[in-house]
Amino acid sequence: MVEKTITQQKAVIVVDMQRDNMGKFCQGVIPKIKLLIQKAREKGIPIIFACDSRYPGDFLFTRLGLRPHAIRGTEGAKVIDELDPRPTDFIVEKRMLSGFFQSDLDFTLRQMGSKILFVTGQATGGCVLKTVMDAFEFGYEVVVPADCCASPSVEDHEWALQYFKRRNMLKPTVEEVIEML
Repeated sequence: MVEKTITQQKAVIVVDMQRDNMGKFCQGVIPKIKLLIQKAREKGIPIIFACDSRYPGDFLFTRLGLRPHAIRGTEGAKVIDELDPRPTDFIVEKRMLSGFFQSDLDFTLRQMGSKILFVTGQATGGCVLKTVMDAFEFGYEVVVPADCCASPSVEDHEWALQYFKRRNMLKPTVEEVIEML
């Protein structure tokens, strides 16, 4: 008997919504991302958490002076409880800003047959931006719900949203995106 391959045209990607990465700036997007995840699950759309997975001596800490965070194997590297990660979800560990760079994200999405990605998360002008642009270059259709993204820098957040808007990737609300599921 040959096993059927799961084929799903759509997938939700949640970037860096981990315990160590949460700040006050994230509080407003958590309920919106949770709603999107819930609606996607109801339709059988896969949920993929693209998660920082750092080592203590990571160059981001040493060269950029960032505080160590999301250290591989620690509680701080886990997805926040509010998003209710489940065993059926996918966790992709990433060492770089993009969820695609030298990870198995692209392979996982192609194996599922995904073509349309709904990308959410934190660090709109950093990790979300890099993940979205790599997805675009790999040929995926990308949709970014503006109210499902956050950044510690308001300027970076707004700049990234304008960047997505100019490329027809931006939808203002999660409700608009839910209609597309």
